[in-house]
Amino acid sequence: LRGGESDLVDGSLPGPAPSRNDAPGVKYFEFPIAIQDRSFNSDGSLFYPDSRKFFDGFEGPYIPESDISPIWNPEFFGNVMVVNGRTWPSLEVEPRRYRFRLLNGCNSRFLILRLASDPTTRPAASALPFWQIGCEGGFLDAPTQLETLLMSPAERADVIVDFTGLAAGTEIYLINEGPDEPYGGGQPGVDFPFADTGTTGQVMKFVVGTLSGTDTSTPPNNLTLPTRQPIGPHIRTRRVSLNEEDSAVLPGVGPREAELGTVGFNLLGEPFGIVKGWMDPITEDPLEGDIEVWEIYNFTMDAHPIHIHEILFEVVNRQAMDSPTTTPPQSWELGLKDSVIAYPGAITRIKAHFDRAGLFVWHCHIVEHEDNEMMRPYRIRRKINIPLVSTQNNLGK
Repeated sequence: LRGGESDLVDGSLPGPAPSRNDAPGVKYFEFPIAIQDRSFNSDGSLFYPDSRKFFDGFEGPYIPESDISPIWNPEFFGNVMVVNGRTWPSLEVEPRRYRFRLLNGCNSRFLILRLASDPTTRPAASALPFWQIGCEGGFLDAPTQLETLLMSPAERADVIVDFTGLAAGTEIYLINEGPDEPYGGGQPGVDFPFADTGTTGQVMKFVVGTLSGTDTSTPPNNLTLPTRQPIGPHIRTRRVSLNEEDSAVLPGVGPREAELGTVGFNLLGEPFGIVKGWMDPITEDPLEGDIEVWEIYNFTMDAHPIHIHEILFEVVNRQAMDSPTTTPPQSWELGLKDSVIAYPGAITRIKAHFDRAGLFVWHCHIVEHEDNEMMRPYRIRRKINIPLVSTQNNLGK
């Protein structure tokens, strides 16, 4: 979705992007890049596990002899990286600036993207930086230069990459340094292994060609992005929880499902999650027009991308549950978002303006989680204006 960018940005962005009914031979300097991890059968068809055994080797007993689903896998990690439907593709670029609209379309995989000269060396040195200018809800407050891009499933990043000055034939690789397992925060190669450098650690390749014309786009550090109106003061704070449960009848088997809920506190003031299922009564019901802060308590061991339908929000801060210290949002989160990373053992605070009435959902965007109870309905109640009426007794008229 786009429109009016030339009227909003002080400067010129790389373009054009592909669009319907383009004439043959149009040169594009903006591209969507949808990244997914997939697996394939030997005949080329897509593979997805049909048994819980794929995840942890558990062969039963399943429902109804236990409470473990025979088909639900808590996460899925493919072994092939796919970009716009093609495996490990290559894109020829000119030595000029390009704009890329990145999407993490993986089921469960968190991506840590880097532009490198060598696709297999870890830790890798950056060959070029990313200049991020936007996220899910539009432009950031200012361009931000990044060596790596951390993207959870469903997050989007609007970035500029400057290939200016690179010699024809230069190869630049978009690599992934995120883990081949659930992500919980930390540094690649220190807190978790790098993705497999021969498969999931490589995403795509850029091959520099020759310049066909003048690049009239503005260097990203000289761009002035449109001024964003901050979301105003909030009128209430809600506490919601991210939870995970193991089997109640089979010791050591789990997780059984992932869940959302609310938050309670014990006599020592320690928080705990109160699990709510999909069919339980709605607990989040702001009034149309309300501004609220949601405190997302993550009681699980992994990070979750939390997505709230229909509205956009600001990331306020994060705080470990056992610490009074808060940390501000990352530079690439300083804009309007619809998905946010909630880290394990932490409280993630967001502020949202619930500006339209209706029945919607909020959920974890790891596909396997939202498919097994980590989704809840919420309602934005319609504001009804009741006209003032006279209190005079009109019975005698």
